[in-house]
Amino acid sequence: MGEKGKAGMNNRLRLLQGATALLYFGPLLAGLGGFGWSVIPVFVVIFLLWLFILRPQDWPRRPSGWLRPEAQTAFLTQGLVQVLLVAVSFGIGRGIGGVLGAAPRFPLMLPLAISFLSIPLARMIWDPWQAEAVNDLLDGAVAQIGPARVLAVSPARLAAAGRMVATLDRLPQDSPPDELRRHLAAMTAQVGPEVLRVALMDKVGDGSAGALHRRAAVVHATDGAVADALAGSAHAATLFQHLSDPEALRLFARRCAVMIGENPARRADCPAPAEARAAAQAVPEVAEALHGLAMVLEAAPQPAGRG
Repeated sequence: MGEKGKAGMNNRLRLLQGATALLYFGPLLAGLGGFGWSVIPVFVVIFLLWLFILRPQDWPRRPSGWLRPEAQTAFLTQGLVQVLLVAVSFGIGRGIGGVLGAAPRFPLMLPLAISFLSIPLARMIWDPWQAEAVNDLLDGAVAQIGPARVLAVSPARLAAAGRMVATLDRLPQDSPPDELRRHLAAMTAQVGPEVLRVALMDKVGDGSAGALHRRAAVVHATDGAVADALAGSAHAATLFQHLSDPEALRLFARRCAVMIGENPARRADCPAPAEARAAAQAVPEVAEALHGLAMVLEAAPQPAGRG
């Protein structure tokens, strides 16, 4: 391929990245708008339709082909991956909305239309039947936008982290924080702190996490090394917004205060003092610990834009 051909290919790839970004922006916008998790299946259908149209060579072309076990397994695997990607995008939107403290009002059809618009736009830009390296190029497009870029992880690693997190349920419910930290450190060594963060926050975000899972998420978010690796992500602040039980709040308050004491710069990713004091009023059983955390937060250098 000549220089002009390469330049044209690169231009088309950049346009494809922009069109594909709309696919992920839809569920992110839906999460920001405060819509319920029940909208996820609709976005999953749109994501799968995108795959059918932009990667037709990955799917059987005759009805009989769908009867083969490998085709059904591939479809199930892709479906689960799309559910995960949609949920991550949606969760990021919910997190942003939670930080802002307000949900913009717009009809659900707006984010759905934005995601769906990605399909015809991407198809006009890219002809999958004429592309020799379509899989690599499309993977590159996906890897540079949406959750794949925000999280810098692959669906395979996310799935592996999910399986690791599921093993926490086998631990005794009264496992101390140090034991949880050892297990989480082993998981982090294999998949990285950002992937593990997503896997832990999945159940915390939808409210299905048990007490041990919530405590594990707290231990992870308030680990100094994790906080430094995820600096700028507001991980601890986002987790704090999903905590309401006294045990998890007490553990968070104690560990977060220690974490900030070790490095005051970590305060930037932690909840604001007003949030800690509000939680102390809502859960009086741990008011002392939360007021103590608020004092530590107030004593640390205040990040720009945070109270």
